[in-house]
Parts: sequence; C-alpha cells; structure tokens
Amino acid sequence: MRMRGPSIELPDDVKTVLFRVTQEALTNIEKHAAAQSVRIRLAFRPSGLRLAILDDGRGFDLAAVQLDPRRGIGLRNMRERLASIGGSFRIRSRSGLTELIADVPEAQLRRLKEA
Repeated sequence: MRMRGPSIELPDDVKTVLFRVTQEALTNIEKHAAAQSVRIRLAFRPSGLRLAILDDGRGFDLAAVQLDPRRGIGLRNMRERLASIGGSFRIRSRSGLTELIADVPEAQLRRLKEA
C-alpha cells in the first residue's frame, strides 16, 4: 500500500466505505483473478481522495458481468457504498491488469466532515 499527498483526517463514514471497498476488492481478487500481486494506492489530492486497487490477474469482461444479475454483486456493492458518500467508482479490466478507481471529491469530503 502506498499513500501520496498530505494525509487528512477522514470522517468515519468515509473510512468505513474505503475499508469495505478495499475488503471487497481484495476478496474478488482472491476468488477470481489468480493474481500474483496487488497494489493499493491512496492519494490525497486538491481535487479529493483517490483509492486505486490494481492487480495483475486474468481480468474479466466487465460488460458481461454487468449484464448478468447473478454476477458482479460485489462490484455493485462497492459502487453503492461509494455513492452513499458522494463518491464515484470505475473499473477497467483486461488480461494482466484490473484497475479499480474510487474517487471522493474534496467538496464532498468537506461536507461530510461538517455534518
């Protein structure tokens, strides 16, 4: 795991969401990816917070997973968790690289801190 940028104190709900998203991503990687390595990056930027989780596994067809209601439950859960704190989620996958990116805008972090 690597962190970049000046760290900031995050609201508890943001910490919980980031933990759960990371946990779900690692579970999916272990179950499905046959990856040899995983990289986790947490970056504090002027525009907000970014969590990136990358693995070197077999990849998957994201469109096929999204079309099948029996598959991708973990991906949907991650997306919903991030949406609950005003964040966004995207994923790119091909053989040898799957990249999950979670962003929480700075304005949203500030609003959650003030709540």
